[in-house]
Amino acid sequence: MSNSLAPRTHAPAPRLGLLDALRFTAALIVVFYHYTAWGHDHWGTKAAEFWPVLSEFTRYGQLGVQLFFLISGFVILMSVQGKSVIGFIGSRVGRLYPAYWFAVLAAAVLSLKIWPSGNDGRTASDIVPNLTMMQSAFNIQDFDGVYWTLWVELRFYILLGVLLALGFVKNKHIMWLCAIWPGIGLYLHFTNLDKAQDWFAGQYAALFAAGMMLFLIYQSGHTLMRWTLLIFDTAIAAFFTGIKGSFDADYLSGLQIPEWHFQVLAVLCVAVLALCTLTPLKNVRAKWMAVAGSLTFPLYLFHQLWGWWIIEELHGVFNKYVLLFGLVGLMLLWAYLVARFVEKPLGLALRSATTKSLTTAVEWIKSSVTRSAFPMPESKYQQSWHQIR
Repeated sequence: MSNSLAPRTHAPAPRLGLLDALRFTAALIVVFYHYTAWGHDHWGTKAAEFWPVLSEFTRYGQLGVQLFFLISGFVILMSVQGKSVIGFIGSRVGRLYPAYWFAVLAAAVLSLKIWPSGNDGRTASDIVPNLTMMQSAFNIQDFDGVYWTLWVELRFYILLGVLLALGFVKNKHIMWLCAIWPGIGLYLHFTNLDKAQDWFAGQYAALFAAGMMLFLIYQSGHTLMRWTLLIFDTAIAAFFTGIKGSFDADYLSGLQIPEWHFQVLAVLCVAVLALCTLTPLKNVRAKWMAVAGSLTFPLYLFHQLWGWWIIEELHGVFNKYVLLFGLVGLMLLWAYLVARFVEKPLGLALRSATTKSLTTAVEWIKSSVTRSAFPMPESKYQQSWHQIR
């Protein structure tokens, strides 16, 4: 088996505690944004109007998603170090799908049975496509609106998986990627090739690239070229974040927010990640940070649809502060239960099963190719039979 495909053991990368804390913070930012600033009326009126003071801050909460992409660039590139393609695929499948499948099925039950009035055109036929995490590629509606980011992430994983299979994950290759991919995103934007832009995830490429460049600096040290590429990627990330942030604020929430607000915040996100990974702060570790990091994915998956339903049902019963912070606490508890009893046991089993299945498939393919290219000599019995025929 080739070195790029064979599963192999490798020393785990040191855990960066503040990265866990930063991921958890990004998730909380998104949660409060969806509850208090997004343009829904589950509070009985528009969320931003119901929370006039708090929404002045939480209206920027969509930046939590951009922060996720930035952190993913760093963390996923770190995770492929020393891994085979099969090991990388197995780790991603085991990490993502158990909680995601559970979330999709739960969202389907909520939308189709418990809260049909909150359903926005979803049908039972959408369940199976949603389980793939690739439904957006086929223009099939997400069962929960937050799933759109997972297709963006998945394309990044596929890209790194292909590079890993080709052996192109050395520093020089990643630096070329961090220059070319965001550059393509800019080109597709200014040439209005929207379909191609969507497939290449071009408007998010610079966020992943900036995260990857920070990892290269973290791993291999400071050079002028690495910092130049980081600044280049940060500038492009700020450009696209400003456009999307201002548009979404208006389109989703009816809020008028200048692009430069989001641009400044995007640069700040890169700066914060740099502080957490390139300064002595990278040595900060605490058990609670690891626990908080483990809650991030299930909290993100479940908070929106289920939270909106609970808000609509109970906003006339409880004090709004009690309901808001109680709901956040409930979601954190639920995230812990999912992480503990769904993600952890099923993730390990799924990772192992995926790795084993892919290894077996590759061995079978190699064996078949070898037999076809170098057929075994016929036995004497077969030769005699051919003579008889």
